[in-house]
Amino acid sequence: MKKTLAVILSLIMVLSVCSLSALADAKELNVLYSGTPQVHEKEFLIDEYFAGFEQEFGVKVNVEFVTQADAINLVRTQQETGNVTYDVIYADTANMAPYVNGGWMQDITELVNGTGSTYTNMFDGTTNKDGVRYFVPNSFDVYVLICNVKALDYLPDGLTRDDVVKGISWEQYAQWAVNIAAGEGEGKTMFPASSTGSQLLYPMAGISMAYGGGFPEFTSDGFKSALGILATIAQADGYYAEQDQYNAVTEPMSSGDAWLAYSHMAPAGTAYNAAPNNFVIGAAPYGSVGAGSTSGAWCYGIQKGAANQELAETFIKYIARPEVNYDFCYNYGGALSPIIEVGELLTDDDVVMRAGINVLAAAKVSGVPSTEYSDWNAVKLLYCDIFNEVLTGKAVPGDDYLAEKQAALEALYIAK
Repeated sequence: MKKTLAVILSLIMVLSVCSLSALADAKELNVLYSGTPQVHEKEFLIDEYFAGFEQEFGVKVNVEFVTQADAINLVRTQQETGNVTYDVIYADTANMAPYVNGGWMQDITELVNGTGSTYTNMFDGTTNKDGVRYFVPNSFDVYVLICNVKALDYLPDGLTRDDVVKGISWEQYAQWAVNIAAGEGEGKTMFPASSTGSQLLYPMAGISMAYGGGFPEFTSDGFKSALGILATIAQADGYYAEQDQYNAVTEPMSSGDAWLAYSHMAPAGTAYNAAPNNFVIGAAPYGSVGAGSTSGAWCYGIQKGAANQELAETFIKYIARPEVNYDFCYNYGGALSPIIEVGELLTDDDVVMRAGINVLAAAKVSGVPSTEYSDWNAVKLLYCDIFNEVLTGKAVPGDDYLAEKQAALEALYIAK
């Protein structure tokens, strides 16, 4: 009995040593994910996106989700101390300047060129510097209209569902919002008005560009025309009362609290894809010079000093596969793919992606010039201030107020 027990204990010790040895030899990839994905997005990333890479290559992916500001501080510290623990960095173009200008990222030009996938050059001004690529885009989006089908009952006279899909004017959009509020007894039109992680500047910029305004700027006739649209809705108490709690439209649209929004594709697409019969996706509304939209991208890069260099390079090649990228974009609400070959994979069910492609083709689209400003979040908060001024005064703010905000904006500009 004792001999048998001794044999069993010996086997356990051998297996334990083998297990520890195997664990020590196991390949792991450490990813720093800058940003705070929604719950369903995080589940997809962990359960499918990164899991697919793990299963194919027999490795473990460790992902840390942090805010954009925290990610910048973490990578800065690792580069300054030489204690590099993150191999792959995920960041958006609005927050990319510190990584690129700080010299924290590796040159992945040849790596990306060798994937066989054809990437758009829309974001090269941010992902690249002096002809060197430091990040590769994984998805991007433009702005689209989303409405609850119940809102169609309040369309301005003469408009139909098909008109919404093709694109209505901003004046018609504002009247629609007014009609909804009057008929329902409460505002059901929203913008992502939260000042925390604010996204508000992007729809405001899109409306401004539709009237010939620039981005960012606060004193042009085009920007004032955009504020006039916002003021029309405010005068009728047409806004969803809780909009300042959200920086994305997904939850209020899904719950039915909000019925009409001009939104990033991905948040709108998430609501739409969950219940296609409840919503209509339309083109970006147009102004006096056409439709306008901003566009930013989320990107991957390899940190300098990455401990798992070979695996990091394998990951960049993996996410460059058109089928992998299509799956990501679809599960992120229908975001646009930066890979040209993904277009061949689209089906008639990809309503949101196709709407975004149409906006991209027809609208005036601006990138995000975050690298030109010392603090992009401070730029965002200036837009929040102006929007709140419109809500409070229910009118376009005076020239002196806008000039003051313009001066604050220019103080953040980095002279070249």
